[in-house]
Amino acid sequence: MNWLFAHDNRFLEADDGQIYSEVAFAYSNWERYLVHVDQLTVLARMEKLGDLNKKAINLSSGPGVTFQGVEDPYGVRALTPFPIGYKTVLEAVKKTDGVIARLPSEIGYMALKAAKKTNTPYCIEVVGDGYQTMATHGNWKGKIYAPIAERKMKRNIATSQHTLYITERHLQERYPPVGYNVSCSNVEIPKIEKDTLVRRQTRIASDRKRLHIGMNGSLSSPYKGFETTFLALAKIKSELPPFEFRILGRGPKERWQGLAKELGLEDCVVFSGTLPNKDVCTWLDDIDIFLMPSKTEGQGRALIEALSRGCSCLGSNVGGIPELLEPEQLHESGDVATFANQIKYLATSREKQLEYAERGIERARPFQSEILQNKRQEFFHRFKEAIEMRN
Repeated sequence: MNWLFAHDNRFLEADDGQIYSEVAFAYSNWERYLVHVDQLTVLARMEKLGDLNKKAINLSSGPGVTFQGVEDPYGVRALTPFPIGYKTVLEAVKKTDGVIARLPSEIGYMALKAAKKTNTPYCIEVVGDGYQTMATHGNWKGKIYAPIAERKMKRNIATSQHTLYITERHLQERYPPVGYNVSCSNVEIPKIEKDTLVRRQTRIASDRKRLHIGMNGSLSSPYKGFETTFLALAKIKSELPPFEFRILGRGPKERWQGLAKELGLEDCVVFSGTLPNKDVCTWLDDIDIFLMPSKTEGQGRALIEALSRGCSCLGSNVGGIPELLEPEQLHESGDVATFANQIKYLATSREKQLEYAERGIERARPFQSEILQNKRQEFFHRFKEAIEMRN
């Protein structure tokens, strides 16, 4: 049996044919589907690897997985019945037994359109808010397209008989299901070892020369909230102990280097570049306070990973973040003053850091791989059964 996975992610092809991804989508991601099928075709945007360091990104290719590129689907044609790339998607769907569309994504929408046209079974993974993703895209085009994207997403989910949500409540309320549905995060963390909290407690109690504040996200993303953090840190710099603001993520850093210099933070900011998934935990173990001041967020992979390592976390009240943090850890998106006060209080209170560390590790436990794999396998087992019953 062959399934097709459709999403807008950009994959990178090396000269030797190996496929990589800068964010998520290591080969282990595909194993959740390969348990049920012989072959998985990944339909997405493809680019050349260029001079990127392979060791700093994720290897996506492996046995049982093939990749097929689709023309960049964004632009005016996305508003028409036949957007760029639709013919490519349609031909790929004709060759598959089932479609997995990860939404929001234009390639995902096209795959669903093709699946309905060819009467191919499909399921949907809901990993974000179609409206908010476009509304916070950073330009007027995204804001105009946002309500259209919202309607596309609602319309497709309203006809789906198999829908998987990464949140417990938020995305279900925004985009209600009608058929069989489960809540199962697409973030899988390793087993949390017994000494994780002990090591964090020891770090909090130690005489740290510098406080390490961290964020993890694409530097080119307009909705991660980097500007909010820079403004907040500048506001309270003189009231904080010595600190470093460490940023893990891909993308051009010149804009943020300029803002850091403008705000007098240039000596405090460290750009950590990108790391493969397996090395992110090591980076987080050296972070004291982790921040997620996003303008929109499906669930917050980086936040879950930070919680699992005992980082003291603060975030905005958007998307699925309030499902992970307590109200006192949240601020209204863009509220620099409140965010700054929260950082200042947390930075100077070891007692509160310890409280957040203990609570965060417990909140992250349900995201351990073994627990999520069981829920996810049941979902895709039922999807496979539905396909087999039609044949």
